[in-house]
Amino acid sequence: MFSHIGNYYNGNWKGEKPLRDDKSECNFHLARILEYLECPQYLRKGLFPLQKSLSCAGVLNPLDCPHHLRANDFSIPYREGIVLDKPVKKGRGPYCDVGLDKELELEKEIELPPLTRITVELTDINPDAKRYRGQISSPSRIRRVAGIYWGYNVRLARSLSDALKTDPPYDLILGTSERGVPIEKVHLPTAKKSRILVVFGGLSGLEAAVEADEELLSNSPDEIFTHYIKIADGQGSRTIRTEEAVLMTLAILKSRLDFPIASK
Repeated sequence: MFSHIGNYYNGNWKGEKPLRDDKSECNFHLARILEYLECPQYLRKGLFPLQKSLSCAGVLNPLDCPHHLRANDFSIPYREGIVLDKPVKKGRGPYCDVGLDKELELEKEIELPPLTRITVELTDINPDAKRYRGQISSPSRIRRVAGIYWGYNVRLARSLSDALKTDPPYDLILGTSERGVPIEKVHLPTAKKSRILVVFGGLSGLEAAVEADEELLSNSPDEIFTHYIKIADGQGSRTIRTEEAVLMTLAILKSRLDFPIASK
């Protein structure tokens, strides 16, 4: 499965051909849609050319995340941008489009390919200057320093076992299932630096995904996940759709795992 995952990441996958028999490419379409939704509107034209996966993107509900800033919004000193394909004098930083009325020039000389997406911190927004100025930042720094959520990343995994592997490893891995332990009976740590993975199953549940993964050393979800939890105890319905389970689970976990992320 996912034998063509490299084509997705290097930009060679366009999604124009019919789905293959292994049905893995449907994940590529979903990943592209998620990436499109996360991207600020003013950058989409440059980063997402016309393509089949996004033919109905206009009916998607906007996320309106904190980094989806308007053209006249200077309320926070951070923005997402892309590097412009313009010549730069030696010793000068590249020019970027950050969705404002003027271009932004990076303070330091750095080689970045055109259309590279970057996160910047505004350092000079003098309205009389020809360009604004800024420096490279990162979503993790913004979360740590300002306490502002700055979007998400999309990672494609070849299998369940591949999704569980990261460096450094996750501090907490939660599997969700109607056959799990009610969330009210589970103690969840709230350490500031916890890296948490929440895993949702498909129509057949996580048990089917575990059994189908030959790389896992056990077929028991209790041995694979830190906690195997049930969110909706007494749900009153035979089946909860995955899209419903995601919203329910994140809402409940937020109150259980909520802790300050900004440094004071």
